[in-house]
Amino acid sequence: MTKTTKRWLFYSAVVIFALSSYVLVLYAQGYKYSFSEAKFFRTGSIFVKMNKDAEVYLNNKFLNSTSFFGSSYTISGLLPGQYTVRLQRDNFSSWQKKISVEEGLVSDYSRILLLPTSGDEAVVLKKEITDLLYPTPKPTPTPSPSAKPTPPKPTPTEPYFIKTGVLFKTLDNVETERLAYSVIGFAISPDGKKLSWWNENELWVMWLSNADYQPYRKEGEKELITKFSSKIKKADWFRDGDHIVVDSAGYKITEIDKRGGLNIIEI
Repeated sequence: MTKTTKRWLFYSAVVIFALSSYVLVLYAQGYKYSFSEAKFFRTGSIFVKMNKDAEVYLNNKFLNSTSFFGSSYTISGLLPGQYTVRLQRDNFSSWQKKISVEEGLVSDYSRILLLPTSGDEAVVLKKEITDLLYPTPKPTPTPSPSAKPTPPKPTPTEPYFIKTGVLFKTLDNVETERLAYSVIGFAISPDGKKLSWWNENELWVMWLSNADYQPYRKEGEKELITKFSSKIKKADWFRDGDHIVVDSAGYKITEIDKRGGLNIIEI
């Protein structure tokens, strides 16, 4: 082997080592090479968290089951783009969305609800919904003749009310602000941070304060969640401030996060 050949092999090894080290450093810093784009991108992640353990699928490929302790899962090392994520569990509703991943960011879906679709749990769920939408009035106890009448407790006055189909908000106990028209009913979320209302077919939500989790919303933002083909008889918030139960040709529970599609569970 000549000196020239040895020198060429040495410099070639140095170049290969330098390039390999550069690639390894990029991968260690969260970069990945895209062959379609012919360049490196910083990867992103998808985080899902739900109320039940479930199987996680990415683009119809099974990845793993959620964490036993937190019912959560993180899909990391993803190139920027759109991915289909599906969560499923036997005898429960499934959840699926097309999720956009951006460089260096985490797409967070931490308020997912999976509900039973069969068995005793489904029966209990239906009763829970019925009691929520159509509670049975409690009988008024008959006072004894000798007992002094107890004055009724004052009902807290909400700043929102409906008059001739218009949803109003009272300002400073004097002025009123019109929020929506043709309104049949409304409900405030359990945490007091969102207001939902509905007309014959449409379900709307307004944020009463800035949302501190994805999808981020500003106070006063309004959004049409969905339109139903059948008339809405009644609606209310279900368990949290991210799902609404609707009586429209049967019970339906809808999420309010419309990113990547809207999951509606029919009960």
